Amino acid sequence: MSVISETVQKFLLDYIRKKGLQRGDKLPSERELVHLLEVGRSSIREALQILAERGIIEKHAGKGVYLKTILFHKELNDITTWIPSLDVNQSLDLLEFRKGIEVKIAFLAAKRRDFKCIEILQKSIDDLSICVENGTSIIVPDLLFHAALATATQNDVIVNVYQSVVKNFKKVRMEMAINDDMDNALYYHKEILNAVKEQDSERSGRLMQMHLEDVQLNYRAMLTELKKDK
Repeated sequence: MSVISETVQKFLLDYIRKKGLQRGDKLPSERELVHLLEVGRSSIREALQILAERGIIEKHAGKGVYLKTILFHKELNDITTWIPSLDVNQSLDLLEFRKGIEVKIAFLAAKRRDFKCIEILQKSIDDLSICVENGTSIIVPDLLFHAALATATQNDVIVNVYQSVVKNFKKVRMEMAINDDMDNALYYHKEILNAVKEQDSERSGRLMQMHLEDVQLNYRAMLTELKKDK
């Protein structure tokens, strides 16, 4: 079982719990999960197959994926025991490292941004707004926003380092997906874009630091909630 597949399973179990789904309720399809989580279809299929084998979901050809049985809160917590525990220390280290480089990225992006970068940033915010309105995962527009800032620095080393971090950080993003503070993410993205447009480097960097500190607090709150549930 791949790490990505395990994380997709956690996402789906969190989704069932947070949405309060009942037997017969429809879950996101394979295609929707690929789009929501930005992972390969093979990992999605593996995760769905394992959940189906556990009797949690059932797949109807041509119709979609449905919750097969009612899962109470305690049962959901028990189920997670067969999914490996989160590597909390690594996840927190990644968040800390990401904050260290992305504050500088936001600072340089405001200095060096071009019209194309601003267009991409605006599109990501428009897409994020739609996700917030619909209550769906913000992973894709969130990653697009931060990647566009890295590109705006016009520094190939920074871009390469950022891309390397994102590959590792994607797992953390999926862990947090259902617990994201979407309104705060939208607020900070809008404010950072305004600072970038105005070429206010100091403000852009400061806002990014506040944004990622907020993400760290949210991740720690999620961990606290998980501990209470066990």
